[in-house]
Amino acid sequence: MDFLLQQTVNGIVLGSVYALYASGFGLVMANLRIFHVAHAAVFTWGAIFAWELTSRLGWPLLAALPLVAVLAGLLNVLAYFLLIRRVLHRRGGDMAAFISSMGGLIVLVELAHHHLDGAVVRMNAEAFTSAPLSIGPVRITTLHLIMVGLVLVIVASTSWLLARTELGWEIRTVAFDKDTASILGVDVDRISAGVFFASGAMAGVAASFVAVAFNVIDAELGSTYLVIALAAMVVGGFGSVGGMLVGGLVIGIASTYATGYLSSAYRDLVVFVLLLLFLALRPEGLFRTRAELTRV
Repeated sequence: MDFLLQQTVNGIVLGSVYALYASGFGLVMANLRIFHVAHAAVFTWGAIFAWELTSRLGWPLLAALPLVAVLAGLLNVLAYFLLIRRVLHRRGGDMAAFISSMGGLIVLVELAHHHLDGAVVRMNAEAFTSAPLSIGPVRITTLHLIMVGLVLVIVASTSWLLARTELGWEIRTVAFDKDTASILGVDVDRISAGVFFASGAMAGVAASFVAVAFNVIDAELGSTYLVIALAAMVVGGFGSVGGMLVGGLVIGIASTYATGYLSSAYRDLVVFVLLLLFLALRPEGLFRTRAELTRV
């Protein structure tokens, strides 16, 4: 029972990071109906930004996080204007945007390889001092508590913004129909760029936590977690920020159980099985209601 509790806590911590990555990915998909695979490269560069600030410049992780979020957000906005916006309005724009995003992924990954000289780098051990805590039989660290707490704050704030503010109404209107949004006076480019910025910022924060927690950064980092993020979206429900939080937790706990009770070699297999089961039996995810972004 103690081992089960420990694995569950580990899964919640890991799942919260998956949820943040998936939420950013899902925001773009819900907003423009495109599979923005270059988001994986933005995740990778978020980890690289965190490494540069903490290991080379000596910043503490918590001080570096806001700047990492801004840099990753701006990189994603750049991807929107260079890769997505120019092709989206053409015939077959969705497929063209996907291909363009794939090209952006390849370019950004190659740039990451060049920047890191093909090496695997590690975070500075002094970037964040993590104190161990014991709650009964469960062991956790202050880093884990901050990870889960910050993810909950970000997801809750995003859900509130989408549901309760005028900006959220504009975002949902663009997601529902871009032409209708333009007629109503919404600046579609501004809203889409804002969504890409928020998406990239989420990826940057999630990547920073992954970099510190696992202490492994390479050029393929974002691609490694891309299928996991997709699975979290499918399980929770496309476009639903709260649903993707639940989906991320489900995927995180399931993968942790697989690693703990079977072997780490079965982690990806369990994720794929869950992904296929939900696509076949419940493609709308755990939440049957329409996603926040598409409900106007």
